[in-house]
Amino acid sequence: MKEIARFSTVLFLICSVSAGMLAFIYSIAEPRIIEQRRLEEKRAIEEVLPETPEVIEKAQEEDLVFYKAKDAKGNLIAYVFIAQAYGYSSDIRIVVSLSPRGNIIAVKILEHSETPGIGSGITGGDFLNQFKNKNITEQFDTITGATISSTAVIDSIKEGSEALFKSISEPSD
Repeated sequence: MKEIARFSTVLFLICSVSAGMLAFIYSIAEPRIIEQRRLEEKRAIEEVLPETPEVIEKAQEEDLVFYKAKDAKGNLIAYVFIAQAYGYSSDIRIVVSLSPRGNIIAVKILEHSETPGIGSGITGGDFLNQFKNKNITEQFDTITGATISSTAVIDSIKEGSEALFKSISEPSD
């Protein structure tokens, strides 16, 4: 009985020290992780724009966060938003740019953990290129064998676009 108590105490101490070290390392790494994620989003936003904007304004309407890209004269070039949907096995984050008329300029997968070789096909050029210069109301093809992942991407693009245009068409209070 004393041996079980001794082993339990040692195990408890090892777990406590390990948890404390992990929490300490996380507290140091968290700001760097947040900064890297912000930079990755910024690069992705710039990558989906048709031209280099003079200004990128961040706007928020309730839960929807989007960006307005403007040229040097202040003319609107594009809207950009980050959509998120749950695919087959993970969240998929997508950066989408839209023309002021509602056509998709470009789509980029920002983050996913879908099945390699199957669900990861959503990052492929053939799948993403089908969105270029198309209106959000059009039909898009899914990927055979990755229907859930590709449908999640398509639906999140359509839902995000509809929410964006609904929020900008309604007058703000």
